[in-house]
Amino acid sequence: MSKQNILTGLISFIPLSYILGNFILNLNVFIIILAGFFLYNKGERLKFNIVDKLMIFAFLYIIMTGLWNTTESYFFGYTQNKDLTIIYKSLLFLRYIFLYFAIRLITDKEQINYKFLFYLFGLLSLFVSIDIIFQFFNGKDLFGFTSPLTNKLTGPFNTEAIAGGFIQKFSFFLFFGFMLLIKINDTRIKILILTLLFLVTILSIIFSGNRMSLLLFLFGIFLVFLNTNTLKKYILHIFLTVLIIVTLVFSVNEPIKTYYKGFYQASKNILSSYYNELLGSDNDIPYENKHTYLHEFESGFSTWQLNKYIGGGLKSFRYNCPKRKIESINVRTTCNIHPHNYYLEILSDLGAVGLILFLSIIILSIKKSFIALKNEKIKYILSPFFYVFIVEVFPIRASGSFFTTNNATIIFLLLAIIISLSYKTKKN
Repeated sequence: MSKQNILTGLISFIPLSYILGNFILNLNVFIIILAGFFLYNKGERLKFNIVDKLMIFAFLYIIMTGLWNTTESYFFGYTQNKDLTIIYKSLLFLRYIFLYFAIRLITDKEQINYKFLFYLFGLLSLFVSIDIIFQFFNGKDLFGFTSPLTNKLTGPFNTEAIAGGFIQKFSFFLFFGFMLLIKINDTRIKILILTLLFLVTILSIIFSGNRMSLLLFLFGIFLVFLNTNTLKKYILHIFLTVLIIVTLVFSVNEPIKTYYKGFYQASKNILSSYYNELLGSDNDIPYENKHTYLHEFESGFSTWQLNKYIGGGLKSFRYNCPKRKIESINVRTTCNIHPHNYYLEILSDLGAVGLILFLSIIILSIKKSFIALKNEKIKYILSPFFYVFIVEVFPIRASGSFFTTNNATIIFLLLAIIISLSYKTKKN
């Protein structure tokens, strides 16, 4: 087996690692890092670009804030958290800069077989989609798992309601892989197959109950439609067909209709609240009418105000949030483990400096990738990584924690590949 096939296999195994659990995912990350060190020891080197340098500085900054906040809490007793949790979490998070540079090196040295990677990413997305649809109609998935959650299906993830997010991320490789790798001369057959794939994907996300994933998926498809002229003639036909079928699903299934209608009302509630704040209105939404995520966002913002510049340190939100100043009876006094938004979490944990660093990395990466998309030779290879990254870092959304294994792995994987492909295109 060639070195390229082994390295491609390690990266292609990431979606399956998500299904198998955090232990396997972390083990996969560790093996990819070892593979990067192997290449480095064989004499392979990278020429650092501005994003690489910012990435190094950002992780050094994470360690610095960890040391500062640990020293403050442990030795001076400013908080009750007299342990080494913050610095321990900060040091543990360093594995993602090693993952980033390992995949950067593997990609830069052309050790990825994109055909195989697209096949595996896409087929696993299709499998999870079919499994969710099977669970919806049969009560159990293909493995015999039943969802323990109301209004949400878990599929092969058993007790975790992340199936919709998984499909939303990896389904783009299914669509672009089909367009790039499957040679079908008959346009009608090609549109028919794409329509079926799109229908299975969107129905599975709807059935999963991950409502934010559905919005993000549609947003990603909209971006593809705007920026890919050759796909517009296909996407318009596909979207109209699927829209009719999805509308029928909502009309005949009252529980799904009610569940998603509640999401619409909650989103409207949140947007209305922030609109009033921007206008300086004093019409605060009563406590009982506020959606959970609105409470989370408010707690994230007010926690950041405790330490505006360098934050409280990685994973410190759960310790600092209870100390925030509460000036309204309509604000929740209890706290979650994170504020359910990447940028608010970075603000509260790493402060304004940390947010500026990560925003610089994100904006530069998007800019370089967008320019590289004009190159026809790598357009279809870069596209799924680019669009999934755009959707993943979209600021106006509810999300999990930026610093968890599931989210950090996909973010730094996408960053490494789009930066490698973009800068390599520029060099060539």
